[in-house]
Amino acid sequence: MQVNATILVNGRPLAQAFVEHIVVGIGTTIYMTDSEGRIRSDSFDPGIDSFTANADVRILCQNPVVRVVDGGLANIAVYQDKAIVDGDVINLNTNAEQRHHYNVLDRVWRAYQLVYRPLSFFQDLAKPDFPLGRGADLRVTKDQPRRIELSFPDNFPSALAFVEPKRLIDDFPLMHIKARASDGRLFGETDAFSPNVPQAPTLLPGELAHALHFSHLSTSQREKAQNKYIEFIASELFAARAGTHAFNQRTSAIVAFIEALDHYGARFSEFMRARQGNASTIVNVEPMTAAIQREFVEAEWFRLTRSSLLVALPQFGCDPSFPPPTPLAAPTTPLQRFARTMGLSRRFLRTPCVTGGDVEGAVYAAIFVDFALSVGLDFAASSYFRANALTFGEYRTFINDRHPDKADALERARSFWGL
Repeated sequence: MQVNATILVNGRPLAQAFVEHIVVGIGTTIYMTDSEGRIRSDSFDPGIDSFTANADVRILCQNPVVRVVDGGLANIAVYQDKAIVDGDVINLNTNAEQRHHYNVLDRVWRAYQLVYRPLSFFQDLAKPDFPLGRGADLRVTKDQPRRIELSFPDNFPSALAFVEPKRLIDDFPLMHIKARASDGRLFGETDAFSPNVPQAPTLLPGELAHALHFSHLSTSQREKAQNKYIEFIASELFAARAGTHAFNQRTSAIVAFIEALDHYGARFSEFMRARQGNASTIVNVEPMTAAIQREFVEAEWFRLTRSSLLVALPQFGCDPSFPPPTPLAAPTTPLQRFARTMGLSRRFLRTPCVTGGDVEGAVYAAIFVDFALSVGLDFAASSYFRANALTFGEYRTFINDRHPDKADALERARSFWGL
């Protein structure tokens, strides 16, 4: 008979998590929850196939995008064993049930669905819900070595979250995510740096950008990314600087290019969250359209550029701070319509907020805003993943070689942002 059950985390559906049927203490068939948290078989049939009206299951802290490991316990796998009967609803909502780990897992999945899966790069995969590939069955998929892991709460001696391009075990990315109390960006809460105002929940969408990017790089490019990032941090520390980076800070061509995708992930996630009532966790992912992507790009253009005749007036743009873009109000007067058209199509009397090929804000703006205005956000962002690139120059070479019809648009963006 089929034993049906629904898995929740903090009262919300735990989507696409692997669930193992345990028989006499031994793992047997692997199942997976659907978008509503209901346990389903490999062929999407509901429920656990059991000889009795009950079953023992192991809820794994793993989905097709990431496996969460316990950073406080030497990065061992996280799971919860539960006995279920038909119709049960299991709510992982206590610390003993490692609710924060499962919250992280679920948020990573939703960030992927919201920001990255709609891109044609992922849509063109054989199974877009499985960005690192799907095996012959769910067990093979769960156990495949090609996977992203996420250590939480991470104990690596670093104050900030980061992504290791190639962990020692298998040369694939490891996301280092700090404890909830140390970074309000994890769940959209306050922390020591913002004790009175909750931060936006941008950490996981931003760090997932790196994990996905590194996962689809060649092995040699992952190695180069790791070495060059370590080299940058070491040189910064040697110069008695903090060893960090920022939107308008000069770093290196590789650091700037890598971090540009982080800005896209965080900013686009917040743009979509604003469209959905600013809920801390987006449960129902809004279908993506080219019009939504265009709204985002236009809003970012006006935020990151300003009129060269009105540089002293901040309301005319050039705000590199994080607050996400909001859709632009439709122009109502002939002058407003003229300004909108000139600003978007010809850079008419506009100046960039940041410039420089070693400045991540400028690289972000050149690719995900300026170039995207000409060719579409989907093409600009998907090309970032397809290019096997670590610098804007390598991205430019990919466009020139593979899409020469788009080369002039990228060249205009490159020149405008001083890359």
